[in-house]
Amino acid sequence: MFYDPTIVGSWPALAARLDGDAILVRWAATEPAFAGLSSAHDLLAVWEEDGADDRRDAVLAALLRLAAVDGGRDDDALLLTLHLFSGLAHTMARQLADLNPDILAVVVGELTCQIRRYPWRRRPRAIAANLRAETRRAVLADLRLSSRYHPDRVEVLTATGDIGRIAAANACEEGEDLDVVDLLQWAVRSGVDAGDVALLIATECSRDRQHRRADQNVAAAHGITTRTLYRRRNRTLTALRGVAPQYLAAVA
Repeated sequence: MFYDPTIVGSWPALAARLDGDAILVRWAATEPAFAGLSSAHDLLAVWEEDGADDRRDAVLAALLRLAAVDGGRDDDALLLTLHLFSGLAHTMARQLADLNPDILAVVVGELTCQIRRYPWRRRPRAIAANLRAETRRAVLADLRLSSRYHPDRVEVLTATGDIGRIAAANACEEGEDLDVVDLLQWAVRSGVDAGDVALLIATECSRDRQHRRADQNVAAAHGITTRTLYRRRNRTLTALRGVAPQYLAAVA
């Protein structure tokens, strides 16, 4: 539960309202998943019970139907769902903390939108996993600026935009530029594949000697083809360019 009332309101107040107004009993009239649950304590017991996955999934599905815009539009169901997903929200906020100083509010706001518009008719299964994935995807899309069709409109870290080459080249040197290393570490924490970053660095370090033969050697050392090497290298460079504006904002 969120025990900070500034996030989505007071949990004790919501629990008291659920109990005092017999809201769960009222919900049970249309949602059988709430049968036998007369209080917030009863509901939490089901939610936290080991081995009660089926019952928990049924309760969550019922809450989504009640909270969704094309369902019951029930605000209490929305608030209850948000509180039940407080652990997910805190975990995601920790994982994405570098992207925004108020990341928990961003995550909770997006989770609220996902609950309201959840396609419960088309996706009745794996609801928790779907909410987690869609919330994370939307937060990243909002905070990590990119433009597939107009890359010229997106801020880049260097005049050439080739931050991967500069970063990897610096990482090969003794007395490496700490800002560059920090950028690469920050990029990995923000979701850029760590293996791809390592592969990029290995490729750029090798290119200081012989270009194509060095690429072939790196590919062989990683057990991949040269074509795969180039594909992953381009993917990593694109990802690094995408996180550069957020990195600059975070360290400014």
